[in-house]
Amino acid sequence: MAESPHSRSNTPTLAPPLRRPLEEDHAPAVSSPLNPNPDTATRARPRAPPREQREKRETLKKREASTNTRGSTPNPTTKTKHDPASSPSPMRYSIPEPKYFDYDPPKDGIFASHEPNPICTPDGRSELLKPVDHAWNKKGYKYTHCVADPHFRHKQYYRQSDSRPYGPRMSHEDSDKWFHFDDTGTIITNEKGWRMGRGNVVAREGRMYYEVKIVKGIPAEGPMERSDPRTGAVVPGPHVRMGWARREAPLDGPVGYDGYSYGITDSRFEAMHRSRPSKLYRSVSKGAKSKHMKARPPHGRPVPVEYITDEHVREGDVIGLEIQLPSLSLHRKVVEGIYNPAVDLGDGFDAVTSSRDPLSLDKPVDIVRDRIPVPYKGNFYFEQLDYQATKAMEAYSDRGPLPSIKPSPNHDEVSLRSLPHSYIRVYKNGKVVGFAFEGILAFLPPASVPSTQAGARAGFDDGMVGYLPAVSAFNGGMAQVNFGPDFWCPPDEMLQQREKDTEMFGNTSETQLPEGRKLRAVGERFKEQIAEDVVWDIVDEVDFFVQDGGWEYKGEALDYAVGKSTPKARGFANPDEELGLEVGRRY
Repeated sequence: MAESPHSRSNTPTLAPPLRRPLEEDHAPAVSSPLNPNPDTATRARPRAPPREQREKRETLKKREASTNTRGSTPNPTTKTKHDPASSPSPMRYSIPEPKYFDYDPPKDGIFASHEPNPICTPDGRSELLKPVDHAWNKKGYKYTHCVADPHFRHKQYYRQSDSRPYGPRMSHEDSDKWFHFDDTGTIITNEKGWRMGRGNVVAREGRMYYEVKIVKGIPAEGPMERSDPRTGAVVPGPHVRMGWARREAPLDGPVGYDGYSYGITDSRFEAMHRSRPSKLYRSVSKGAKSKHMKARPPHGRPVPVEYITDEHVREGDVIGLEIQLPSLSLHRKVVEGIYNPAVDLGDGFDAVTSSRDPLSLDKPVDIVRDRIPVPYKGNFYFEQLDYQATKAMEAYSDRGPLPSIKPSPNHDEVSLRSLPHSYIRVYKNGKVVGFAFEGILAFLPPASVPSTQAGARAGFDDGMVGYLPAVSAFNGGMAQVNFGPDFWCPPDEMLQQREKDTEMFGNTSETQLPEGRKLRAVGERFKEQIAEDVVWDIVDEVDFFVQDGGWEYKGEALDYAVGKSTPKARGFANPDEELGLEVGRRY
């Protein structure tokens, strides 16, 4: 008998789960402070968001018909919006309006004679005096003279000025407080340990030259050091060093103390950088044999050189210092990290100029100066946060047992990038001695960084960043600087260039040497800096004029002009016995 199939009624089945009704609510039966109204009828339920309406597109036939009728005529109603290139503006500060006597020209500086015995030049013609009651650069602050001008209302009235003696000279504000100057500001001395002073002109590109005459230093004849007649012990004599320094270099040390300055010593006539001496050297002709090899740019390969040894810089010697820097356009490529040695072969002065870019710059030069006018000892000064030493540069200047750091144009650290086609050459009594340094460190921001902890904005160029002439004195050393154009021992190249410029005056057929490759006196930068200061003051005034509403401005008090108290110089917030009266007191 055949077995009947199993009945499906005996097969166990899974019951489908019961769906919860949408209207089911879990409100409590009794109200509570967290749920005071459990009634579901009184609570509004959220509505579903409405569907986004689809864009209705035209058919292909309709688009073809509209194209045939209108052709390629652009739609006049649609305008392409271009965001204008916004440039940063200087900061504004809350200061009161100047008083009537603030519009007077800056007062002449006060100088005091040395006590108990005055300091005079060896010939007795000039006495060297010490500036008193003036603001000098200290504690990370930089001071420049300013004066109130009614033509600069939107710029809060103050513009840059200068003090006597006018012209290229050693800066009273940018020198150590123990420095003594003559009435021309070109002869300096210091009776303490190593102290440094910088000039009031800056080299930013091209070739610049200045001279230093040793007035009091190593004697022209006899031993280098003198001895005490009573004890017979050797007494250190006066010494002088000269070179080029940036604003980050300390004033209470010699030139060449750290990585921010390059110096030349009078003893042994050596180059000094990071407190490490090195020999001056000159190139030798091809095929000549030499026992000295030195790595030189651009490839860094050792090549034969000739070292200059067993020389001293004595009293009466004239040392000439030449610095060569590439163009600012090439300099920006280095600090921005886009420099390519395979493409950027020249120094930047051979770039073909166009009508749209006559300065051969990838972007316009933007000078931003964050400065606040502060009173000090009867004068007004612009106070700004100065550039500070970076950790990478401190490690580069350290003499510890660490691996040596070699700067290069493509270094990872911006402050350790060197400039191609840059060097410092030394002259002695008008004759070329040789090279002291090659591959000078870059200085344009962000290679130079201000103190951001104190509130400074990083990445801005104030127009005075670069390499300045620097002279340091020790134990009564005395020197005189000459920033040109009438030099004591001008180089032959400069004399030949002047004769050639005179012959070619008015003759445009012959090709002239680019200005960046001509050997110029650094004193020529003084008039250029005055023109630059005037231009940038006007640019700042126009910028603030536009921000204040332009021609809609009716002369009412602006929001920023709400200051009631006169600001004080923060660099002299804690005066000591050397500073005299309190900061901010006005005569």
